[in-house]
Amino acid sequence: MSLYKPSSGLLETHVTWHDVEEEMQKALGTNAVFGPNKKATNIGDLKGFMSRIALIDPDWQGTSEDEKLPEKFAVKISSQIAHAKLASVLGSEGFDEAKLEMLSAFTRKFHNQEVEAYRHLMKFNHPDIPYTKVYALKSFSNETDLKAYIISDFVPNVHCMGMHQSISANDITQLIRGVATFSALAQSFTEEELSKFSGPEMMESAFAQFFDDEQMDKMFGSLDAIFGTEHKDLLEKVVPIFRYYKTLIKNFAHIQENPGFKLVLNHNDLWQANMLHSLKNDRKGLKLEAIIDWQCVGRGAAGSDMVRVLICCLNAQLHDSYNIHFPLMAMIVVPMIMPFLDSHETGEEKEKYREENIVKLVAIMEDVIDYHAKNIEKFPTFMKV
Repeated sequence: MSLYKPSSGLLETHVTWHDVEEEMQKALGTNAVFGPNKKATNIGDLKGFMSRIALIDPDWQGTSEDEKLPEKFAVKISSQIAHAKLASVLGSEGFDEAKLEMLSAFTRKFHNQEVEAYRHLMKFNHPDIPYTKVYALKSFSNETDLKAYIISDFVPNVHCMGMHQSISANDITQLIRGVATFSALAQSFTEEELSKFSGPEMMESAFAQFFDDEQMDKMFGSLDAIFGTEHKDLLEKVVPIFRYYKTLIKNFAHIQENPGFKLVLNHNDLWQANMLHSLKNDRKGLKLEAIIDWQCVGRGAAGSDMVRVLICCLNAQLHDSYNIHFPLMAMIVVPMIMPFLDSHETGEEKEKYREENIVKLVAIMEDVIDYHAKNIEKFPTFMKV
């Protein structure tokens, strides 16, 4: 039995209906049970590769007159089953068993970090850091434990956004305030509390596992197939830059040793799917309902969180951090965009969705070339392998 082989539980994981029912009874102080029409729907496809996310309709039975129980809630289950989809997107038929076994340690580490992050979020309960209400948290207790999950409130009326869609400067300030407040509050953590999260050295381990030479070759092969001859010149310039930044990982892992780069606790996985927005009454502006997916929380350079979501409005030191991280973060974001090229839409909508994502990919890679040239000029010592 393992995290990467389908099981008989919810969404092919090891977590059962009984596990979830028991946790919810405890959290809600109820004797009500799940009914015969209970339902679990997979809502996590293309929103992450280290978990399965189930939307639960419990069909409550035996509730008392004064009880108001949630009609729906979400269960995020730590699992490696989705790794197969990631491998296929990057041009591989799948990770072999040895690779998946090795990645199990990362899966457990990241899930336990998210559990710790939610414990702190509940303790902070700060109005500037919106997060989903949590009913139950279960960490992995050891390296053979196969059940770990987060049960939380389901946020309705979410305005779903693809990676090709932009967020206005006015709307993005909510997110910036939230993650900045989290980083600031985390400055008070003890060494023991900080030890529950990874440090910048995790970057070396993660890139060694997820961006080894074989995986990068497959990813670049997939990009070549996507673009064909239309953007061949661009790809020929960008691929060597991505490979070059991979050789700089050790420098990034020790970036705090350079003047001006202070370590803070970052979210480290900010993109549209991890920001739950609803539309304001004008149907144009966005309201940030929750920041989710805290599994990658770890210590890194201040400003690196903003690389994925911000282009301007940074002071000089943070702007340096933004510039120097941009090509590396682009190498992470590009394979995340690739699954969205094959959307679930049909006809004209499908083609429009694909074209918008390709435009985004091209823009990112053009920026990589520009930022790389600036980094070579401004940070010659750092840029040496």
